[in-house]
Amino acid sequence: MHGYGHGFKEHGGMRTRFIGPFLLLALYREPSYGYELMDKLKEFGFDMYMPDQTSIYKMLRNMEEKGFISSEWDTRGSGPAKRVYKVTSEGIELLKNLAFEIKDDIKIYQNFLDIFEKLEIQ
Repeated sequence: MHGYGHGFKEHGGMRTRFIGPFLLLALYREPSYGYELMDKLKEFGFDMYMPDQTSIYKMLRNMEEKGFISSEWDTRGSGPAKRVYKVTSEGIELLKNLAFEIKDDIKIYQNFLDIFEKLEIQ
């Protein structure tokens, strides 16, 4: 598939825009370290569309700046300190809003599929 200015691209396109909300959802389930979140995204099905680790950390930093998540250093155990991320109350509200929007989007996508299938485009 080629990009035609619709936000669709090879290698993920629109799917990659959902990584931020899925990061937030993963952190809502359980506070986590950045590298653990990469595995959690794979569980959600993003293994083919996974951005690099730097991009994940940029998303986390951005969500923290906006107040949707917070972080603190975990110095327990041996080895270097690790930053642990967790969802804030603002992040929970955002998740609720995202869930509502996604439900609406599903209806729109289903309408698209229904019309597309009736047209029998080959």
